Amino acid sequence: MTINRLNLALLFALTSTTTLAATDNTYQHDASLEYAGSSEAFDDGTWNTNYRYYFTPVSQDTVPYALSGFLAQTSNLGGSYSKGEYGFSSFSVDGEYVFASKWFVDAQYQTSDSDYFDFDSYNLSFGYYFNLTSAIYATYVKDDSDRNGLLIGPQGNINSYTRSNFSSDRFILGVRSFIPLQSTSGIDLKGQLAFSKFDYSTKNMQTGDNYSDSDDATVLELSADWYLTRAWSVGANYSVQEDTDPYGISTAYHWRLTDSFSAIARVSKSFEPDEDGVFLSLGINGRF
Repeated sequence: MTINRLNLALLFALTSTTTLAATDNTYQHDASLEYAGSSEAFDDGTWNTNYRYYFTPVSQDTVPYALSGFLAQTSNLGGSYSKGEYGFSSFSVDGEYVFASKWFVDAQYQTSDSDYFDFDSYNLSFGYYFNLTSAIYATYVKDDSDRNGLLIGPQGNINSYTRSNFSSDRFILGVRSFIPLQSTSGIDLKGQLAFSKFDYSTKNMQTGDNYSDSDDATVLELSADWYLTRAWSVGANYSVQEDTDPYGISTAYHWRLTDSFSAIARVSKSFEPDEDGVFLSLGINGRF
């Protein structure tokens, strides 16, 4: 009931606030609170908080609001915290340092846990802003996850408990470019090629039996977000993988409420895999 009331409060704020003439001031502090989940089970969604500090003031008066941080090409520090159902919580911290030459280095750490698993991820990137709206980068990601499970017998009884470990090493090459347009704000294009190696092991805690395996994969991910205005975008994403080629569409709106606060709504739909309903995100953003 509490979640339903909070969701309704966010929705009311997004739909009932009178549009004001907000001034697009520069900012160095960017904080947000959002609630996200599937329309099929919105009560089982996740609360997310994010904060980022930019070392130099960021301008947002001529560019899409959602892209002002990327287009600023300045050093920054950030963190996030998420809380959801089944004991899920996640925390991350990251930082990017941009040299005067426009080369940059970025590092991130994330840890998550729930009633069923725990997860840790380390990320290190090197890149270069090769013009005012574009960057290339190379990234290494190390993931490690432990999961508790049950082996269910034919009569529905629990035969034994298992504990599994999944780890991966990923090497990513990527490019991102925002192309300004005359009739609309512009198009944000992203592409990255990932090479991954996976290691998997599981142990039956009752019998002591062990099983392990390894695999590798190459994935190409492409996306485009067209900003019809600085506040409204529509987008599409497509991924080339070995077993399937996931794709979907999305839209987002950044509604300026005051000089410092905005309401943000995002909707996305996955067609492959074909999922029921849509994914919704409603939030409030503050920039100072």
